[in-house]
Amino acid sequence: MCKSERITLWMGGYTGAMYRCPDCGYVGPLVIETSDDVPRDEDKEDQE
Repeated sequence: MCKSERITLWMGGYTGAMYRCPDCGYVGPLVIETSDDVPRDEDKEDQE
């Protein structure tokens, strides 16, 4: 919510991982918003 980079794993289990932000107090599933392209497996092979 506050765009902090200090997100930490709060708990995990059968329902999935929950993360917590010490800056704003957000607790929930981690959501990453980006405008970057998602790398493909083929791109990784090209770099090796």
